[in-house]
Amino acid sequence: MGIEIEGLGRRYGARWVLRNLTLTVRPGEIVGLLGPNGAGKSTTMKILTGILSPTSGKALVNGNDVTDLRPAWRCGVGYLPEHNPLYPDLYVREYLMYVARIYRLEAPRKEVERVIALTGLTPEQHQRIDLLSKGFRQRVGLAAALLHDPETLILDEPTSGLDPNQILEIRQAIREVGRTKAILLSSHVMQEVEALCDRVAIMNRGGLVAEGKTGDVMLSASENTVVVAFAGAMGKERIESWFPEKEVEPLPNGEWAIHDVDTMGARLLLFQKAVEEGVPIITLYAKRSHLEDVFHTLTSVEPTG
Repeated sequence: MGIEIEGLGRRYGARWVLRNLTLTVRPGEIVGLLGPNGAGKSTTMKILTGILSPTSGKALVNGNDVTDLRPAWRCGVGYLPEHNPLYPDLYVREYLMYVARIYRLEAPRKEVERVIALTGLTPEQHQRIDLLSKGFRQRVGLAAALLHDPETLILDEPTSGLDPNQILEIRQAIREVGRTKAILLSSHVMQEVEALCDRVAIMNRGGLVAEGKTGDVMLSASENTVVVAFAGAMGKERIESWFPEKEVEPLPNGEWAIHDVDTMGARLLLFQKAVEEGVPIITLYAKRSHLEDVFHTLTSVEPTG
């Protein structure tokens, strides 16, 4: 069933920190929740885990209303908060066994072995938590979130503090469990979201400013820019004559950027002109927007609703 959010809002006094949020996360789907600090991401995650109550709207997790005060529905949710709460005096395996007993798992040792292997904690399983690096502490928190095999995972900055190799390992672990689970993932690392998430939802000032498949969201904010370089000399005025009323910008290494054009039509025209001028093209491509570029563009927009 995953996560179903409709018209969700949260207010502190007169200030709305979350307003009219509608979002769905289906089983087998990883959705990246993005936004600058104060956009409402952590508030949304706290509502979905029952820590906060919404002021307005409705949210269901695995078909359960998040305002239900009975604790049983939370057993279907795994949550890794931004500030990972651990018991520093316990050893890794000891802590995970403690969490397993809280969930009253039928085979706690087997489940602890499973998540230790899945999150790459085997070398540190007998180490005390306060002696671990930040990256390994983050792994312990992720292991605890996965321990009871929840239907839905809510992960707030799951790769925070990890080195590049560790990020690849955790990314693979999240992708593996994401085959069957609904995962809502918050991160400030755009490349991470771009590589891992099926869909993205971008928030700004408590509202949603974009939502959809990752590739579609990136395409929607595309710069519509073509970059070209010629083997011989080519002046700016000459290129401008081919693209009237379009901005032609010189770039390093002899390249030219032509902005606000139909990228397919512009490339065909450049090929044609290169043949006519007898000057070979050595570089030609449509400039692709990265998620970071889209993020900066969209979070400068005042949300509606």
